[in-house]
Amino acid sequence: MSARGRGVRLSPDEQARLRARLPRTFAAFYDRFPRLLPVQCAAVEPLVSGKSALITAPTAGGKTEAAMAPLLQRVLDAAGRDLEGPALLYVSPTRALVNDVYRRLTVPVERLGLTLARRTGEYRPTASALPHVLVTTPESFDSMVARMPKRLLPVRCLLLDELHALDGGPRGDQLAAVCERLRKIRASAGGELQVAILSATVERPEDVAARYAPDCVVVRDPGTRKMAANVALVPFTVPPTQKLAELVDGTGGKILVFCNARADVEWAAGQLKGKLPFGSRVWAHHGSLSQRVREQAEKEFQHARTAVCFATSTLELGIDIGDVDHAVLYGVPPDVPTLLQRVGRAGRRSGSVRFLAIARDRGEILRFRHLMQAARAGRLLTDPAHYDPSTVLQQAMSLLLQNPSRAIAPAHVLDRLPAWQAEWWTEDRLEAALEHASDWFHRIAKGHFTPTEQLERTLEIGTMHGNIGGEAEVEVLEELTGRSLGTIADRASDDAVLLGGRTHEVRQASDGSLRASLDRDSVGEARFTRKPAPPIPRALAQDVMQWIGLDPVGIHRVEGEDETWFLLGLGTVAGTLLHASAGARVVKRPGRGVAFGLRFKSGHADWPGQIVEPERLRLVARDISSRLTRQLGFGPWFRFLPVAERHRAVLAALETEVISRRLQVAQVHEVHDEEVRKKVRSLMAQ
Repeated sequence: MSARGRGVRLSPDEQARLRARLPRTFAAFYDRFPRLLPVQCAAVEPLVSGKSALITAPTAGGKTEAAMAPLLQRVLDAAGRDLEGPALLYVSPTRALVNDVYRRLTVPVERLGLTLARRTGEYRPTASALPHVLVTTPESFDSMVARMPKRLLPVRCLLLDELHALDGGPRGDQLAAVCERLRKIRASAGGELQVAILSATVERPEDVAARYAPDCVVVRDPGTRKMAANVALVPFTVPPTQKLAELVDGTGGKILVFCNARADVEWAAGQLKGKLPFGSRVWAHHGSLSQRVREQAEKEFQHARTAVCFATSTLELGIDIGDVDHAVLYGVPPDVPTLLQRVGRAGRRSGSVRFLAIARDRGEILRFRHLMQAARAGRLLTDPAHYDPSTVLQQAMSLLLQNPSRAIAPAHVLDRLPAWQAEWWTEDRLEAALEHASDWFHRIAKGHFTPTEQLERTLEIGTMHGNIGGEAEVEVLEELTGRSLGTIADRASDDAVLLGGRTHEVRQASDGSLRASLDRDSVGEARFTRKPAPPIPRALAQDVMQWIGLDPVGIHRVEGEDETWFLLGLGTVAGTLLHASAGARVVKRPGRGVAFGLRFKSGHADWPGQIVEPERLRLVARDISSRLTRQLGFGPWFRFLPVAERHRAVLAALETEVISRRLQVAQVHEVHDEEVRKKVRSLMAQ
């Protein structure tokens, strides 16, 4: 049964009641559907009543209509014929999603007699007056609040789309701050701001909602989709050609394959292209490909019949690529929400989730089975979000632009942050942070800062509106057309490089640019700047321990002749800290196993309790701060904070005191059960 199939077929009385609550918007948004989804019914009353709400539902769960119908009904009720734009701001995480939302909203919004436009780096509203409904990105939202705050006075409703993709990272922290600034702009004219948040299912939804809107109610989709998976073992060096061909044998169909790394996308796409049954209908999709190449892949894949598209997280969100018959996970995702988001892209017509999980070794088979068991039980096993304090520097820059005097004070900045962010700082510490970032802020007196010349140039071009970390990659241009294909790690030329699933011969032109032409005779390699793999959460690592039969709060010793393994279940980031604290006693490259424990290089080793002493952990965290910063996902402005503030943020995110207390009192247990020992070896393998 499809998502719509599991919807609610309303009785005549119920439909009349909902139509009465949505007299102007029900037909525009719901007349084309035979039934409403439960979350769409549940969202009407709080949103029409003016409350802020977080709406959680799986992919393709009808969240957009659930929010837009009651929000626009309330806008039309309040404004009558004197509706000034923008009345509703719709914020989506990416430009691609903005374009997709714009396309899907055009018909219902125009049916209501309202205007709709999008605002990104590529698109600007063409009319002199802003539209009634404006779809934009978080970065463009920040730009509007800074550059034209008075034009946002009419905004009554703010819709935050796919928030799970932003929350818990620097872009989410920035978005929360910009929401607070818009709320204050509205309050300056005596108005209020209603916020609707759309998200996939999240843990601690009340906490998520509170970061973006006060007094937010939570509307949950009670429905679930049945999940079934086939787990196949395909070693790392073997392309998954046969397994993918078996999925469409005799029936055809579209396959969406999610990979954890861009290099995996390129390698797998390059291996399959030209082979039966897919032929040339093989595409690659990831963040290092140019927007033009990605959009072309989306369009061609959408209209294909028997085809395969390999993608990273770039296709996890709701970009329209048509109905997908099969979802495939090539390699195990880092966590349960990622698994749910990826497999939810397929099977929408049937309402059930059936996917192929391709494991490259026995450890991945074990982790796939654990993830699926947790997903079926509705346990997401995520860690609490941590604050990125460097977003305050970006917000201070944005506030400088908003302030006509081009000056700010720490108190002024703190007053415009959400309370939970402002509580992190004191005025003195923030003043010291602004003074430390002397490339950007000029201290003219105690507590007063103006922009430096460098920041003035940055304000003019607008690059300070983002919290997206850039990579040191070089653009590659198509030889014949000069159009961008994407970016690679360095300028080395005369190489066969995989890009977009095809091998190109790359050469350096006389103007210094990299030019690429198709090379059908060579086998290229993907060449991208290496990024840390998404970390395995501590909550998930501890649950894996319990799932294989171990006490999740204990220390478990697996003794061998050449090595001794200690199972801790700390997750990737804290595991990295403990690995560094253990020093030369442990293997140099622990791989993914560091999320679950430590591998000591000698057999019959005892547990060295001194490696978890609080002061030692603090010192080690300072020594490997760059590595921990990357794993924790702090944003591009983090390096401009004072060392003490960076260290404070890392320790808070790691919860080193909690780790130390737990491990100092934990009992060390010997693992004798051979089945458990096998599972431990699989998890800890490099």
